[in-house]
Amino acid sequence: MSTGSKPSTGSKPSAGSKPGAAKPRGSQPSAALDSESTRVDPVTLIRSREKELRQPLKDWILPFAFVGTAAALIFAVSILFDSVASYVSPPPPGEMDQGFTLGGLWRALTNQDLEQARNTLGNLGEVMAAVLGLALTVSSIIVQLAATRFTPIVTSLFFRARTNLLVLGFFVVCNAYVLWVNFAIGEGSVPRVGVVLSMLLLTTSLCLLFPYFAYVFNFLEPDSIISRITTDGLASSTPYRGRGRRSISARQHGATQAVEHLANIGLNAVQQKDKNIASSTTNALCNFAIYYGDTKAGMVQSWSAIPDWNRQSPDFVSLSDEAIEDLRGRGTWLEWKILRQYQMLFGEGLERMKDLCYLIAINTRRLGEAASRHGDLPALDLTIKFFNTYLRATINANDTRTCYNILHQYRQLGGFVIEHRDTDPNDLILDQPVSMTSTLTVSLGAPAGDLSELEKRGLEIARYMRYYSGIAFGRGMAFVTEVIAHDVGALCAKAFHADIPFHDELLATFLRVDDSAESSTSDTTLKGVRRAQVKLATTYMMNGAEPLARRIQADMKNEPAERLRSIWGELAALRTREFWEVNDRGSNFDYLTDEQKSQLPIFFSWFPALNREAIEAARKGLFGPPGAAVVSVNAP
Repeated sequence: MSTGSKPSTGSKPSAGSKPGAAKPRGSQPSAALDSESTRVDPVTLIRSREKELRQPLKDWILPFAFVGTAAALIFAVSILFDSVASYVSPPPPGEMDQGFTLGGLWRALTNQDLEQARNTLGNLGEVMAAVLGLALTVSSIIVQLAATRFTPIVTSLFFRARTNLLVLGFFVVCNAYVLWVNFAIGEGSVPRVGVVLSMLLLTTSLCLLFPYFAYVFNFLEPDSIISRITTDGLASSTPYRGRGRRSISARQHGATQAVEHLANIGLNAVQQKDKNIASSTTNALCNFAIYYGDTKAGMVQSWSAIPDWNRQSPDFVSLSDEAIEDLRGRGTWLEWKILRQYQMLFGEGLERMKDLCYLIAINTRRLGEAASRHGDLPALDLTIKFFNTYLRATINANDTRTCYNILHQYRQLGGFVIEHRDTDPNDLILDQPVSMTSTLTVSLGAPAGDLSELEKRGLEIARYMRYYSGIAFGRGMAFVTEVIAHDVGALCAKAFHADIPFHDELLATFLRVDDSAESSTSDTTLKGVRRAQVKLATTYMMNGAEPLARRIQADMKNEPAERLRSIWGELAALRTREFWEVNDRGSNFDYLTDEQKSQLPIFFSWFPALNREAIEAARKGLFGPPGAAVVSVNAP
């Protein structure tokens, strides 16, 4: 609708004239945290993650002790039976060497002859080789299957794991030791201690098989693989002293590989319709970006460079030199990389797993909120850009439900940057004046600490929503236009309570949401948009901002009286907040509190055709038009 006819009295009242107003600009909200206290120490973070990935020592000791104790008990019981049998029925005097005594057992263990040692070690060597072969065969087959299912990096992770190297190394050392002890046996050379030690090593190897296989299966759990890849990537992309000797290029390569492997796992999971793994991977990419953002300021300046090998990757090769330079100047190449993986997964999810698209939208919002807390405006701009990309993809696919869910997250991001409760103004990272990869530009010379630069993002989000409402309506997705009207109205309410200077521009954007829907065939859509406008007007009126409510009334003045009466009755009749179906938003679009409903007669009295009815309703204490049917439940 045109805004040219709106009265000039639409200036917003001062913060003191309405309850819940924001604190004066320049003062810090009480919920704001000190910037230093919110920074995560990368060394502590990575070490704690590595500690979580280690298998607890008890998982090795308990199976080892159980198997070893069971074998020892069986051996002890058999010795006891042999001793009892020899005592009850001793061998004939000429066959005393066929009996059994504890002394004879001790001599057999500690005083072996040449022939006995050779026989023992010959069998030991075969068994030790079989143990090593079993461990390698089982682990190799399982690892290869996991690499095929997830990503080839699984093989590298497994054979680089310290625990795996220690266990396999122990098996190899045992084999080599038994081989050399067997080789050392000869005339005048009977290594009795070596024979006993070989028996102990073989027993230890056999007892280790069960906990080792448990370790292998635990290592190859999807969540474990995802966590290990994420941890390796964070160690490369954060100022971690333990990896400080690596070159910047090597660390960039490690971070890039981690992101790509996580995306590959997610892509394979989507194609196999494995929702749990796809969700875990999507969350891991989000956590990776958030942890990286927490410590990003500690990276050296050369970290922002994009080397040639990275420039040739699919996520950068199509960008112009100007766009690459823009990413470098903003220091957002890794955020771009992560969000490009989200875009790829989003495209696959639209066809195979729509729930994943909603999760991607949630995590993109989380990335934007984290960037807002850090004052990283370039990273926030990237999340806005990709939200717009998601909306375009869903509208092109005529997927109303997914678009509805994405708008919910987009609106929450807009509300967050408008309120900016956790942002320290001194942390703001201002943008460059020219941008190819960002949706916004920042005014030259804007001082650090000017939160208006952050608030502008809320205004821009509303403008983008209005733009996509027109595209959606043109493709026959009328419901999306109505959803956007309610979401932009919610942003206007937040901006009003936060007392931001861009509120009037935001309201003007809100009143233009239905520009593309102005036609004789758009009654239903316009009705939904009008309900959103009336809802916002009641919010203004509750807080003493009548001039703002009159701007909305002026925008609606040409509506037919019958439609206005219908809108009034529908808003007044809705009694319960919750929608009658499962709803991610948790409430009905058109629900008004009793305080808001009490403003309806006043608002509709401003329309000449409804003035008399509105006055009568106000006199009788009614919320809706006189004589309207009362609906007691929230039902269609």
